[in-house]
Amino acid sequence: MALTTLAYISEARPGLLLKDLKQILRRSREKNHRHGVTGYLVFDGTYFAQILEAEEAVLDVLLPTIVADDRHEDLRLLLWEPIIERNFGDWCMGCANLAAPVHLDTSELRGLIRDVVGQRSLSLPDAVDFFQLFVSFRTPQQAALLTL
Repeated sequence: MALTTLAYISEARPGLLLKDLKQILRRSREKNHRHGVTGYLVFDGTYFAQILEAEEAVLDVLLPTIVADDRHEDLRLLLWEPIIERNFGDWCMGCANLAAPVHLDTSELRGLIRDVVGQRSLSLPDAVDFFQLFVSFRTPQQAALLTL
């Protein structure tokens, strides 16, 4: 089977709470671990941006459940491409929550998401670079505040 990656952006349901995000992450991490899915999720209070890596057959099953989730809408698939190796293999589901009530300036990172909202597609290198920025942008102490 072919290892594949997908990336999408979607708009969060109005009124989505931190407990909702935690629930998404808890369930995703459990399922992803069982099915060999890795990836990273970014939430800025308005938009979700996510990259996932798994066997293509797993993503074929997973994507319709993501699309049907009523905690977001207007999902736009930005990338679906075979890959040779994982770029987010250390994360069964990493997360940067830019809407977290912390005393950090996350405006630059939120601006990056707004840039992606206008995109119709992303190349694999651009998608990996985009999500890697959220993984490595902050010091470990700051990252701990942004990550659930």
